[in-house]
Amino acid sequence: MQFRILTILLGFILISACSVPQVYKLTVQQGNIVTQDMLEQLKEGMTQRQVAYIMGTPLMKSPYEQNRWDYRYTLERRDEVVKSYHVAIFFNDEIYTHYEGKVPKSKRPERQQEVLEEKREDSLLDVPSDN
Repeated sequence: MQFRILTILLGFILISACSVPQVYKLTVQQGNIVTQDMLEQLKEGMTQRQVAYIMGTPLMKSPYEQNRWDYRYTLERRDEVVKSYHVAIFFNDEIYTHYEGKVPKSKRPERQQEVLEEKREDSLLDVPSDN
């Protein structure tokens, strides 16, 4: 009798474990944030060092194509790609010539660490004041 009750309880526990809501999926931000302002600052004839100062270090530098830097960016929220773009910077003998690609227009530019979800008032900690 006790074995039956134990088996039934164990069965209910296993079945209820399957009905747990889905696993929480994080927002994932990967790559280089590139803005239209950054691209407008690029001038033909700049050195690679000057371009790196404006754009930051590229995500990918191909060992086979030394005259091309690739800047990629993706933002995923719960397995859905919200934003994605690719900008390629081209050089000739380490001198900037042009770029290819587009940066999507947005109402507000990305900030570093945008991976955090929108902050809710009830989740913020109160910071003590000096008063």
